[in-house]
Amino acid sequence: MPSVDQAVLRSWSVPPAATFAIALTALIYVRGWWLLRRAGSPNIAPRQAMTFLLGLFSLWVALASPMDVFNSFVLTAHMLQHMVLMMIAPPLLLLGAPLVPLVRGLPIFAAREFAGPFVNSSLAKRVGSTLTHPVCALVLMGLAMFAWHTPALYELALRSPAWHQVEHACFLITSLIFWWPVVQPWPSKAQWPRWAMVPYLLVADLQNTALSAILAFSDRVLYPSYSEAPRLFGFSALEDQVAAGAIMWVVGSLAFVVPAIIIAVQCLSRRPIRAPIATARPREASSFESFPQKVPFLSRVLPARWRGEPAEAVSVVFLLIVTCACFSWLLTAGPNDDDNQALRFQDASRSFAVAVFGPPGDLTAGSSPFSVLVQDRNTHETLLDTMVDLAAHPAADSQRPPSTAQASYADSENKLLQAADLDLPTEGDWTLRITVQQGANSDDFLLPLRVVKPGGGIASRWPYLVILGFWFLLLVAYAWRRRPSGGRSRGRVCLADGPDRDRQ
Repeated sequence: MPSVDQAVLRSWSVPPAATFAIALTALIYVRGWWLLRRAGSPNIAPRQAMTFLLGLFSLWVALASPMDVFNSFVLTAHMLQHMVLMMIAPPLLLLGAPLVPLVRGLPIFAAREFAGPFVNSSLAKRVGSTLTHPVCALVLMGLAMFAWHTPALYELALRSPAWHQVEHACFLITSLIFWWPVVQPWPSKAQWPRWAMVPYLLVADLQNTALSAILAFSDRVLYPSYSEAPRLFGFSALEDQVAAGAIMWVVGSLAFVVPAIIIAVQCLSRRPIRAPIATARPREASSFESFPQKVPFLSRVLPARWRGEPAEAVSVVFLLIVTCACFSWLLTAGPNDDDNQALRFQDASRSFAVAVFGPPGDLTAGSSPFSVLVQDRNTHETLLDTMVDLAAHPAADSQRPPSTAQASYADSENKLLQAADLDLPTEGDWTLRITVQQGANSDDFLLPLRVVKPGGGIASRWPYLVILGFWFLLLVAYAWRRRPSGGRSRGRVCLADGPDRDRQ
């Protein structure tokens, strides 16, 4: 039987959609970086690719590791996750100078017709310049930190998986904006002198210190969910909150003060550096551009008018369809995440203290996931050698055979909990019996359930609606660029293979 520490380390929750998105981003970046290096670009070094991939890996760890599994039980785990999303992943991603490699890594048709014109448009430049202005970036970072750590919004994120993902997205996006003036990734230009980043970072440190001090020195638990949740590691909810504030204080201060010191030293010892002059090699056709010509069968079968740009467009449409279909399927058909479960029942018997987690709100007819935590009643030590059986009886039909399932650790992402899917086929009132057995000790717990008719509607289809909206925007952008009044001019796209290349 594994120990509690081993069970915690084995509690990984791999999000399929996020993992797919991160892996696809890494693939596009590596392809763009390789094409730029092959073309002789002096602005992309191997260390930049390594830092970008390390940033993606740290982002994946924040979403898949035990930090995510235990963030609804332990505030310190949640705070560590926030620190990775705000202080570690964003600067690493920006140190990889991702803008040009990501655009260059796309198929040439997508880069030329969509990504390149969008990045080089005056509207995108104005919006980007405004958002990454140090004053705006500092305000956005502070607002995101303080707003999401207020009890109302923090509790909303703990109760709702959708809002939890919105919270993480806000932290990541505002942190990328905040760290942009500090890192100043190529080919962006600084809006303030370099020495101004020292007070910029110190002000951010003051914001972080104020928020962490509120958590560390508060004499009451600010987030009620952590008071209600079972205590897994022997310390109280208030002690957990103090530790979370200390983590935020120390990690945040290091993340802000260390770069400020480095920048100050660089400014004091700065010497004029002449940028190297590089000559771009002639650009070679990418695999997406020359695909029909490289395959003899296709070059013989396809008519001349379907080679070149039409073939590029078809290949891009095909790749988009496959990518969108995979992403939508992973969002809607992925495994149940422990984040989607809420505490539904908590009770103690002669020997055991039991907490039952399930889908929040009314249950819908069909299969529903349940997780059970079993602890010693007196010491609150998590018991990993118990057997848990679930049996659900409809209240209106006592003669009907119960729906049964045996919980196990193998079906749970949180290896301190035993999980099982229980079939509740009809709507109405049900009674769930949880039987816990350890050796000769055995106790039963009863939990009333309310099962309602499946709602259906568009709630479960939102990824497909978002994909359709994305396709509509692409079609509108393509038609706008191809309108007769604008001709077929594509403007200057500076996201190319070398410094002397003006158009894709």
